[in-house]
Amino acid sequence: MLNRQDGRKTNGLERRHFICEQMLEHGYVDVGEVAKQLGADPATIRRDLQKLEAEGCARRVHGGAYPESDRQEMTQIEFSLRMNFHAIAKRRIASRAAELVKNGDTLFLDGGTTSFMVAEQLVNHKGLVVATNSMAAADVLRATRGVTLFVVGGQYLQRTRTLTGPIAEEAIRSLRFRKMILATAGIDYKNQALTQSALEEVPIKRAAMSRSEQVILVADRTKFGKASLISMIPLAGVHTIVTDAPPPDDALPVLHSLNIELITTESPQP
Repeated sequence: MLNRQDGRKTNGLERRHFICEQMLEHGYVDVGEVAKQLGADPATIRRDLQKLEAEGCARRVHGGAYPESDRQEMTQIEFSLRMNFHAIAKRRIASRAAELVKNGDTLFLDGGTTSFMVAEQLVNHKGLVVATNSMAAADVLRATRGVTLFVVGGQYLQRTRTLTGPIAEEAIRSLRFRKMILATAGIDYKNQALTQSALEEVPIKRAAMSRSEQVILVADRTKFGKASLISMIPLAGVHTIVTDAPPPDDALPVLHSLNIELITTESPQP
């Protein structure tokens, strides 16, 4: 938990990150309590909530706020803010996932903040052929000498910084990949499905999975057990999960029954 009673002031991004995590965890945040935890002025927290409400992430009430119930998921919040959710865990996951990508591989890189961090770890690889619908990942890899980069076209989604639609799907289906780095909003292991925050991204993910020999899912431990109305991707399509810590105990038999390899950043490297 973020606590800044040590005298160092938090910046706006840190505060809003903390507020969103509290809403996700508790379903409500109290202005006074958050201000106390962060060592901030209540007026500052109210301005943060006003900004989050404008972004569609929060619904303000007297004295606090609830997650915005009119949106599909809190995970639709702006890309730069999501980058800071569980950032340390994501970077460890990205580093480990990048080790699974070998020089000379053909790779599809999915959208998402953890996938973006994987892209950052690939800049020293050699002979990679990478296709992606992520503008964020493409921006990282476009000047990398060891990478031949293909960006699939389509309609741009600002909140996820991805390209979607029939044009992107057709381009993906014309290619084959040795590996895919897949991102998700949640892992609903009880129903053996991956959950998504943006319906538009589902066909892209399914198309890339169908053209990949190995699908590597990158997801921090908090994603396990998260259900959603959008559960159109079967967990059985995943070959490997890279995460930061062991998932809930009741998830392990499900992963085993689906022959999914589980790699945590705590596991010894092969």
